[in-house]
Amino acid sequence: MPSQRLMRFIRFLTVYIIVVGGAVLLAPESMSRLSRWFADNPRYLRLAGILDIGLGIWLAREQYQAQAPPQPWWRKWRS
Repeated sequence: MPSQRLMRFIRFLTVYIIVVGGAVLLAPESMSRLSRWFADNPRYLRLAGILDIGLGIWLAREQYQAQAPPQPWWRKWRS
C-alpha cells in the first residue's frame, strides 16, 4: 500500500489537473495565447483542457477504487 504522503500527493495532483483543465477549457481568448500555436489553434488548447480533465477524473477514480469503502453512518454511531 502506498504511503500517506504519496496518497496526498496523488490527491493534490488530481485536483490540480482537473482545475487546470477546467481553466484552460473555459479560458477567454486573451488567456489562450500562451503560445502562438495554441493562439492560432484554440481548438487544440481546449482539447488539451478536456484531456487534462479526463486524466484528473481517471486518477481520482483509480484512487477511489484503491481505498477501502467507508462504513455507513449508522455503523459508526453504533460501535
